[in-house]
Amino acid sequence: MAVLTSNLNIREHNTPFRTPVRFQPRVLIYLPGSLLVSADMAQRVSLEDPERVIRAIESDGGVILTGFSNVAEVKKVNADAAPYLEAIIEESRNQDRGTARCTRFFGRSETAREVWLQQPAFLQIVNHFLRTESVPYNDKGSTPITTDAILSASATLDIGPGMQAQDLHRDDFIWQQTHTAHSEGYKLGSDVGMGLLVPGVRTTRENAATLFVPASHLWDHTRRPQALEAVAVEMDVGEAFLFLASTVHAGGANSTLEGRPVHGFFYCRSWIRPEENQHMWFTKQEVRTWSSAAQKQAGYLLDNPFLGHCNEVDPVELFRASDRRIEEQTSPASTSYI
Repeated sequence: MAVLTSNLNIREHNTPFRTPVRFQPRVLIYLPGSLLVSADMAQRVSLEDPERVIRAIESDGGVILTGFSNVAEVKKVNADAAPYLEAIIEESRNQDRGTARCTRFFGRSETAREVWLQQPAFLQIVNHFLRTESVPYNDKGSTPITTDAILSASATLDIGPGMQAQDLHRDDFIWQQTHTAHSEGYKLGSDVGMGLLVPGVRTTRENAATLFVPASHLWDHTRRPQALEAVAVEMDVGEAFLFLASTVHAGGANSTLEGRPVHGFFYCRSWIRPEENQHMWFTKQEVRTWSSAAQKQAGYLLDNPFLGHCNEVDPVELFRASDRRIEEQTSPASTSYI
């Protein structure tokens, strides 16, 4: 690993969205097969202070959440992903395995689904950015409608040894989003998605910590990142990285001999098509076991007034109706002995 210093950024840096600051010499780190990245760090803020988290995301586009989880919970979630990851790794044992992915993970990990993703402070933050509020047009007046974020995709991503860094990108390209510069500070309502990354092991520059370009969510669509603008999101077990889908980032390079599992959960506005067509995979039996809050996040309960309906009722109502029909068909009273 080579460490270099750069004086290129010793200048007055005037932007329309920040108080002018004077940069100090930066330490840059080069990892073989990776980008040249800054040694600067992302902000760390406790999940117990959601207002401060919101301010950090508005400023930087992403933040490391401290106190998001604990070692015991992470071990449980790692164990939930392990059988699927091990099968993929075993299948590719005679070649470079790349990045092993355990998709539709929302349904495969009860701890992640019912504990991590139902924390009130976490939901407050996500819905601050992704809640949609509007008053429908109606000549006789309308009641305001509010819809919260829904799950777009979920997966455990295990970056294998020797993998190079991804290209720096924005996640909201999946929805063909383009951006204009936020010339007067972050404009609430401009984002359509967010991502949450929870490390299964301690993440470092060496083992493919996520790369992140602070304040890139404020750029217009023509602005391209320079590699040295990226910082590595190094996290301890129990922390998490929450970021806007408009923020420029990438999976880092793994120069170690071990994989780097990170559990990813991605959200979008209620009226956006989710990235993962998860409803084709989850069975009725699985969804029945989920909390109503988890069912709503995954789109199995209606949003106001009829968004996501199935025959004009909640999709889970069809499950219940199916259960009632089965009970009626199998109950002694419904059995004919003629």
